[in-house]
Amino acid sequence: MIVKDIISNKLITLTVSDDIKKAFELMKINKIRHIPVLDGGKLVGIITNADLRQVLVPLESNKTKEASLFTSKFSTVYQIMTKDPITVSPQTDIEKAAMLLQKNKIGGLPVVEKGKLVGMITETDIFGVFIEMMGVIKYSSRVDVVLGEDPEAFQHVSKLIKENGADIISVGMSSFNDKGKRVYYFRLDTDDIDRIAGSIEDNGYEVQSVVTG
Repeated sequence: MIVKDIISNKLITLTVSDDIKKAFELMKINKIRHIPVLDGGKLVGIITNADLRQVLVPLESNKTKEASLFTSKFSTVYQIMTKDPITVSPQTDIEKAAMLLQKNKIGGLPVVEKGKLVGMITETDIFGVFIEMMGVIKYSSRVDVVLGEDPEAFQHVSKLIKENGADIISVGMSSFNDKGKRVYYFRLDTDDIDRIAGSIEDNGYEVQSVVTG
C-alpha cells in the first residue's frame, strides 16, 4: 500500500502571513493537529498543536478573551512553524512513511508531488491502516504459538488451522529468545479458537495464549 491510497482530498493550509490565532481556530474546528504552511503556493513549513502550545500564556494568568491566550512575542505562523518539513510523495510506501514518523518523532508528513502539496498523512492515518491490515477491526480471534526456527513447524501449524475450518487473516511474530524460539501471533477469522488451540497442542506445539475477538 502507498500513501496515495489513504490521503484525504480535503487539504487545509495556512500561509506564512496568517496569524497564530487562525491556526489555533483551524485546528480546533477541523480536529486536526498539523497544518502545512505555504508561501506563494509552495510548501515552506508545517505548524502543529505542539508549536501552538509553546506560545500559549498559562491559563491561570489569563483574564481576557481567548484571542489573548497567545504571547505578544509571536504573531504570525511563520515565526513558530517548522521550516522545510520532511515530506513524502503519493507513491511512498506506507511502511516507509511510518518509519519516517517514528524515526523523526513527528506526527504528520506533508505529501508533495512535482513540487506541489497534495495532502497530509498522519500517524493516525497510518495506525488505522495497520489495524485494518492486521485484521483487528473485523471480528477475529488470535492464537499465540511458540515455535522454533524450523519453517516446517510454521507450515504445519498453518495447515492445522486450515484443517480446523479457519482462515489466517494475519501473522505477527516476536524476536527470537535465547532458546531460539519466537512467538507467532495467528489472527484468525473464527470464534472457535479453543478447538483450534487444542488441536495445535495435541500436535506437540506450545500455545502461549488465546484471545477471542
